[in-house]
This record gives sequence, C-alpha cells and structure tokens, in this order.
Amino acid sequence: MIKPLQLALDFFGELRAQTPRPGPPTRVVTTTTPGQHAGFVYELRKSAKRRSLSIEVLPELRVVVRAPLRLPQRDIEDFIAARAVWIAAQLAHFRSAPQPPLLPSFCDGTSHYYLGRPYRLQLDAAARAGVERRADRLVIGGEAARDQRATRKALTGWYRARAREEFATILMACYQHPRFQAYPCPRLQIRAMRTRWGSLGGRRGMSLNLILIQAPRECIEFVVMHELCHLRYHGHGKGFYQLLDNVCPEWRAHKRLLEDRLR
Repeated sequence: MIKPLQLALDFFGELRAQTPRPGPPTRVVTTTTPGQHAGFVYELRKSAKRRSLSIEVLPELRVVVRAPLRLPQRDIEDFIAARAVWIAAQLAHFRSAPQPPLLPSFCDGTSHYYLGRPYRLQLDAAARAGVERRADRLVIGGEAARDQRATRKALTGWYRARAREEFATILMACYQHPRFQAYPCPRLQIRAMRTRWGSLGGRRGMSLNLILIQAPRECIEFVVMHELCHLRYHGHGKGFYQLLDNVCPEWRAHKRLLEDRLR
C-alpha cells in the first residue's frame, strides 16, 4: 500500500591472522544492482534476510525488486516477466497523473482533505486553540494560527488523533470478516511513510500511513484488507489476490482512487 527500507547482512567471521585474537566481524551490505527488462529498468536489492520476492513501483518512476540473497537470477527474471504488464501499467499511471506541489501550503484559505472531503483552512488566532472542524472548514485557533510552521504542526497532530480513532474502527470492522478469524488481530501503528500505504510485520503489527486519513473511507478499508490478507499470505501471489478479491471485491477501483487522490 507508500519510506525506503534499508536492509543489511551481517557476516560474522574470524580473521585468520598471526595473532591469537580474531579480528572484528565483517559487515556485508545488502547488494543493490541495476537491471533491465523490456520497456523499463529496475533496481534489484538482494538480502539474506528476505524469504520472498516483491516488486514496488514508486511515483518517481522507479521499479524496485527485492529478493533473497541466494535466489538464482533466472528465477528473479521470471518473476519480473510474469508481472511486466502490471509494472508497465503502474508506470503509465504515474506518468499520466498530475504532479502535486512539492510542499503543501498551510496558508489561510488553502484546501486540505479529511476522509476524502476537501476542507478550507481558516486561521483565526482569536478562536479556541487547536483545530476544529466546522462544516467545510478546518478552523485553527490560538498560537497555531500565527505562522505556517505552527499551523502545520497543529494540523498534523489533529490528523494523527483522528487517524487513531478512524483507523482502529476500520481495522476492527475489517477484521470481523470470517476469513481472518483464525489469526490474532494485529496491533495498529500509525506512521508517516514515504512509499507505502501500509505494511504488516510480526513484531510491529499493522502500520498504516498517516496520509491515509485524507483519503475516502473505502480506500482506507482497501489498504486494511490488503494488509490483513498478509496474515495468510506473505507475498503477492495468486492465493493472495484470490483472497483479496473475496474480502474486498472492489479493491481495484479503490486502489485507483487512492493513487489518484494521494500520489
């Protein structure tokens, strides 16, 4: 679903030297090499910590392939070839989508989204401190209304508080689907991620991107369903997508809407 993940392989060995004491362990960084397929280039990252293959297409038109360290190159190329049509479609989508501003504006009158609806910022230092939602406005009062940095901090805090409530409600509703009842409900974390909408890890639980609070509710539900499907399937193989089709039949439309709204 949008922060690059840096992996490393630690190789511990002893240096066979003349001295009786062994030398320090040697650190081997994860290998990263360029590759090319018909129509696009990709970045191959191999790590001993990985157990499966994955492909990520980023909005800046980068294709990142992650693979186990010792997996044969032929297997990787077959995996990429089987998903070449999807990769080309993602690249075409990102090329055609309008470019967002580099930095959002937090001036009075600018628009910001909450659960898919646009709201106009109203900066009013005389209003009650904090952020208050009124009709089609987000009113920011007190000291937070006096400069953009303070406004941004206040609005981000408000988004995070709303996300804790909304995401928890959506997670519990999605988890009630019978296909997930055999697994423990993952613990929820809200993070600011650069390249993923969400992720699921054994220790970290389910992480959802804070920016999702700006998306329509059905898009958030799609991301949660996507991550819950990883309770059963770690990768994105045929079984994973069959399960996603079952629990979220309209996921493709929600994914397109999400990518159009939040690039």
